[in-house]
Amino acid sequence: MRPDIAALVGKMARREAGAALRAAPRVEFGREGPSVRVRLVACPSCGARPRGRDWSPPFRDGAPPGPVLRMLACETVTARALLPIITSVGHAPGLRRAEFETRGLTWLEAAPLGLGPALEMVDEAERWVTDPAGARGRTLPASTRRHGPGPAWPDHRERLVPSFLSPHPAVPPELELLYAQELRAAIAHGYEQAQKEQSLL
Repeated sequence: MRPDIAALVGKMARREAGAALRAAPRVEFGREGPSVRVRLVACPSCGARPRGRDWSPPFRDGAPPGPVLRMLACETVTARALLPIITSVGHAPGLRRAEFETRGLTWLEAAPLGLGPALEMVDEAERWVTDPAGARGRTLPASTRRHGPGPAWPDHRERLVPSFLSPHPAVPPELELLYAQELRAAIAHGYEQAQKEQSLL
């Protein structure tokens, strides 16, 4: 594996881990918390078309103005994956009505460039998480899964396994494995650091 590819994959995994470890905003009982509207996009790879979904907070498909996440009709991300959007809009007014997209959508545009340049494009597009003013894109740094259960358990089980780039096979399996290892290690390290900080209080 090329060192530059491995470095990019590791950086993206650590960015996702850092985003997932952010503290969710406190919401008073009975009050409506922050939300992100979802706009589903037809998938040219599998032909999935936008259809209605039952969304739970912080996802919404309703009308209130706010940040929007574009995602492929065949994919889904976790609620925790939205933390970078939810926490950032409170600190950066320019993002309050911004439009974001999943890695799956960014990858569709980037993939024809070849593996290295495509990963660089995705990496650059999600730098807004740490550099809101300097990044050139608004890609959500989060793994994705295929949406909807399959007709049989083996197919359903396969859909539960996340990919760091696309709901469809997109990169060599060894890159998916490296990403998963880096993500787990970064999350474990983040929890350890948080426990150390708590013990000092």
